[in-house]
Amino acid sequence: EEEIPKFQNASHWLDTFPKMGVEDLRTFGAGVDYRRSFITTDKNPYFDSFVRWQISSLKRGGRLHFGQRPAIFSPKDNQLCADHDRSSGEGVQP
Repeated sequence: EEEIPKFQNASHWLDTFPKMGVEDLRTFGAGVDYRRSFITTDKNPYFDSFVRWQISSLKRGGRLHFGQRPAIFSPKDNQLCADHDRSSGEGVQP
């Protein structure tokens, strides 16, 4: 209970969950090179600026494309759903 108010500070999220994620991945036996993990926020301004530069370069070069993606909508759940989430009609495209 005393931990919950600490999450009002965004920095606390960054200090808490990446460590928990690494612990979980190690428990699962994932082969991950943890030396190459980065956080792209102002907490790591050098890597954040690199990612911003890279994305803007890709946009300028016409390498990123945005558009519409067909999706299945579930009126029962009032949200989008994946093909395998449907109780019937699996494989039917929009």
